[in-house]
Amino acid sequence: MKNILIPIFIFMLASLQAQGVIVKPSFLQQPMDSITKANFNSQLDSFFSGIKQDKINEDFLTPNRKELTKSQLRELVNYEVRKDSAASKIMDKQLINMYPISVDAYFLSIAYIDENGTSNPILLYSLNLIATKTDNKFTFSVPIDYLTRYWKMETFGNITYHFRGEINKERAELFNNTNTIIANKLEVTPEKFDFYMCDNFQEISELLGFGYSLQSNGKYRDGYGVDTQTIFSVMNNEDFSHDIFHYYSGQTNKRVNRNWIAEEGIAYAWGNAYYTDKEGKMITHKRLVKKLKIYLSQNPDTKIFDLFSDNTKIFNEIAPEISVRSTISGIIVLEVEKKMSREGISTLINAGSQERLTSYLKATDELLGINETNFNLKVEKLIRDNY
Repeated sequence: MKNILIPIFIFMLASLQAQGVIVKPSFLQQPMDSITKANFNSQLDSFFSGIKQDKINEDFLTPNRKELTKSQLRELVNYEVRKDSAASKIMDKQLINMYPISVDAYFLSIAYIDENGTSNPILLYSLNLIATKTDNKFTFSVPIDYLTRYWKMETFGNITYHFRGEINKERAELFNNTNTIIANKLEVTPEKFDFYMCDNFQEISELLGFGYSLQSNGKYRDGYGVDTQTIFSVMNNEDFSHDIFHYYSGQTNKRVNRNWIAEEGIAYAWGNAYYTDKEGKMITHKRLVKKLKIYLSQNPDTKIFDLFSDNTKIFNEIAPEISVRSTISGIIVLEVEKKMSREGISTLINAGSQERLTSYLKATDELLGINETNFNLKVEKLIRDNY
């Protein structure tokens, strides 16, 4: 009898521990036979137990989307790490829906709920995953391939676009060319990317498994990428030139050295201002400099250095996110590139991440003799002579 009771006790204890990771409420319907259901529940709990302990067990990741899934699940790992000891004991994760999408795959929805007792429960995340069964093993992935299974594809050079309706071929060609140009300027090999055309950031989040996130609710104008050779559009625009610069820069420059005033200036000047205007067009650096000239002529007492250091909002009628600091930095960047080519650009990028403004001005003084004292005169001359 003792030999029988011990395995039963161990099984019951394991079941209780697993239940503490992912709650399966009484209303949940799991359309699978009892053996498969028990196997699935056990493996799902084991997978999320690892996430709860600051570890993503790659044995539970579906190979086809392993890296992208791992990247997205870091958000949940970070959430778990932030918890205090009391919060870590709360059963905050519930499997709220699952249904088959093929003979061996299921669509899952898991809710993360904050029930701290001081207010009404708050939905933190609604996470969607695809669970794929191979023999007796389940693996998990973000749902991008399932959700885009009926989308079209078209390739332009190194860029394969995934889309539902039509794409702007002129902008697609532009981005493919810019991808190559920027990579060559930084002396790295141009890479191939899958580019998903999405109407807004919430749609991107759904493809990546987050049906809802408290931190990003209402966010809509951003794109996402580059993540494991995958890009998601900014407001359904085919041009992702701004962030492709940051991606390639990250391959050759250490983050601790990268000066983001310089980086944003280069991204504006070589690519675009990242966000779209009211007509859905990417905003070019030349357009912003033209608008800056008009602003300065209409406000003759304005000091360019004040605009730059304060990053004053002057482009709201184009897009509220646009930075005058990055626009002015782009003007300086192009002059550095013209006079000193790759070496000068590298010096700017690696000016330092600490005390960014001071570090940036130290580099521009070294390269062009532009410092806080003469900033207004020198930058005004660059604008006058080149635009």
